[in-house]
Amino acid sequence: MDELIATAEDYVAASNAHDIARIRPMLAADCSYRSAGVGQHDGTDAIMAMMQSFFAANPDVHWDARNYQRQANRVVFDFRITLASGTSSGREEIHFNEAGKISRIVVQR
Repeated sequence: MDELIATAEDYVAASNAHDIARIRPMLAADCSYRSAGVGQHDGTDAIMAMMQSFFAANPDVHWDARNYQRQANRVVFDFRITLASGTSSGREEIHFNEAGKISRIVVQR
């Protein structure tokens, strides 16, 4: 299996488990996160704070991810997110740096 796809799948699994301690080492220090749902966050500490707040406010959130595709230094996949308020779908891009760390996350819903 492709190493970047495996990391992306692990990131989604850790997100579904709300395990930010498992997510933190996957992220590059200068990682950025962009999402219409939760805004823009730059740096690991800011992303971890956003995730902690998001998981606390959405304890039953779950992502069903599929169609993982490697495109150069990024992995793109489709997802369906389930929240207490309902479900929606979108596409996520996870970009990686040369060290294999997540350098950018872009969520489109």
